[in-house]
Amino acid sequence: MTALTLMVEVDGKVRPLADCTWITWAPCGCPCGALTAAYGDTAHATEEQAWREQYPLKRERAKYQRQGYRLELMSWGRYRAEVDLAARCPHVKAAT
Repeated sequence: MTALTLMVEVDGKVRPLADCTWITWAPCGCPCGALTAAYGDTAHATEEQAWREQYPLKRERAKYQRQGYRLELMSWGRYRAEVDLAARCPHVKAAT
């Protein structure tokens, strides 16, 4: 039996879904989360699938979407070059 490879067009190139990640962007424009798009027998090929994986409850998804959070599928290469999830968001005031 031959294994299937899900392919997507992302960042202007067709690549395996397993070579991609979903990035969660906060309303301020800062990245705040990541979800591997495919691993093992699991795949999050659509934005809706990625939302459901991160926020299983419909009310949770709706809340974050209302607040302006968004998801973006990107290649791991672009993620490594452009996204730093360890960086502190400059838009949040420090607790005093």
